[in-house]
Amino acid sequence: MIGLLLATKMEARPLVAKLGAVEVAGEAMPTWRFAPAEGRPGGVIVVSGMGRDAAARGAEHLIDAGADVVINVGICGALREGGKRGQATFSANHHEARRFPDSEEVSEKVACPLFLMRISSVVDGDAVLAGKPAAGLPCGLSAWPGLPTCRLASVSEPVFDDQRRGKLAEVADVVDMEGFAVARTCRRRGATLLMLKGVTDLANHSGKRDIIRNIEEVSARLADVVAEGLATLGDARKRGVSAGKVMSFAKIEHSLFSLPLLLAGAKLGSEAKTGAAGATIGGLAGWPELRTLGLIAMAGVGARTMGMAMNRIFDRKLDALNPRTAGRELPSGRMSLAAGLGVAAGGLGAYLLACWMLGPVCLALSAVPAVPLITYSLLKRFTNLCHFGIGLCLALAPLGAYVAASGTVSMSQSVWLLALFTFCWMSGFDIIYALQDMESDRQTGVRSLPVSLGAGRASAVAAGVHVVALAALALLWRSTGGGWLSAAAGCVAVAAFVLGHLPSIPAAKRFFPISAIASVAGAGVPLIAGL
Repeated sequence: MIGLLLATKMEARPLVAKLGAVEVAGEAMPTWRFAPAEGRPGGVIVVSGMGRDAAARGAEHLIDAGADVVINVGICGALREGGKRGQATFSANHHEARRFPDSEEVSEKVACPLFLMRISSVVDGDAVLAGKPAAGLPCGLSAWPGLPTCRLASVSEPVFDDQRRGKLAEVADVVDMEGFAVARTCRRRGATLLMLKGVTDLANHSGKRDIIRNIEEVSARLADVVAEGLATLGDARKRGVSAGKVMSFAKIEHSLFSLPLLLAGAKLGSEAKTGAAGATIGGLAGWPELRTLGLIAMAGVGARTMGMAMNRIFDRKLDALNPRTAGRELPSGRMSLAAGLGVAAGGLGAYLLACWMLGPVCLALSAVPAVPLITYSLLKRFTNLCHFGIGLCLALAPLGAYVAASGTVSMSQSVWLLALFTFCWMSGFDIIYALQDMESDRQTGVRSLPVSLGAGRASAVAAGVHVVALAALALLWRSTGGGWLSAAAGCVAVAAFVLGHLPSIPAAKRFFPISAIASVAGAGVPLIAGL
């Protein structure tokens, strides 16, 4: 994710407007989120306040929020001067500076040349003034290639006198009060740092007056250039799609806790077709052939990959406005929309191929789970009951595996109970998962039971849904022949459901891995029934 750090609201105001950013309530610092647009990645804007300590806290805040690229944007003072006002006379590292406005636009209020620049490195100006060694910390230069590069010195107190300005000019071109603290924090935390600065004054006796006169103009021009460069930066960040990105994007590891439910559905289907005379796996009778099991697993992973990818694609703009999700691959710019669609297409292809190989019945019914999987994430825009949409998607998995193993759509009582357990398990845990996004969802218009009912009543609904899930599991245990091992699996599931409702455990942990334990243990009830 890209994070933009500025010292004051006055500097940030035109950037917030330019990027269409939305303010985030409840943050420790003034914070705005902006969504991806026209090739530009989404990100977050933070106003830290002036000074080193505030800037360091702001950089920490951005990195903690998921920013792997921090762009420090703001005003600075020039340490050198010369020539006539309004001309491009400020020289840095033998590059001609970018000047604005054009000569004919210069008004009497402008008391110094105005420039925009990239910062190549930043030094501790306080150490320089104290006569101590001051090595520069490098900044990245991957965007805004049309701007000149300059060296920045950062000081604790503003510079408005010739003596201090002259000493700093020996090692730097411009001066501010925040850059070094930001650079040091990013270096310590491993974040990439870019700096884009605009000169408002000449760091001399008239500096205070010049800053007041020029800050709005400089900030507006900075906003234009930042918005322009973000698209280029986003393109660079999107290049290359690694296996790690794909796995993170599609949450492949979450497929693992749905596989036992698929296997349970397949076993029930095989038993309905052949009784206990089916194939034997590991000494256990009543299973479908290994080829069938492999194709069922392939269909399940492919379908879930497709569904998760489409969820991420549809929600990319909402994710950019949510502090918890802004670091995901699409809103952060680490993956392009085309790559995301490619992952979805790959999942759909694997799913359809498996359905085709499982036979004409599965292929004919392939749209039944596919349509809800593709569209379930849209429900949060229309109904507070959206949690039951993902519950339905997961409940269709064991039913589909049953059809694949049995070759018929005539369902047994046991598989219906398994589907009911799955529906209630997932729906209830999705309500719990939504608890962590209540404030963000209210601001962005996302609908959920926690938003409409509040945390307490939504948790009560989730608990009621999970009571139904456990009742279905108890009936499933009975209908499949029971057994003490199957009962032990059920007890583990009960314990996991209880843990899932402990408010002392973070909602994210309750959703994963605790909900995964509940599903695996629940699937174990029919898988090891009769033993």
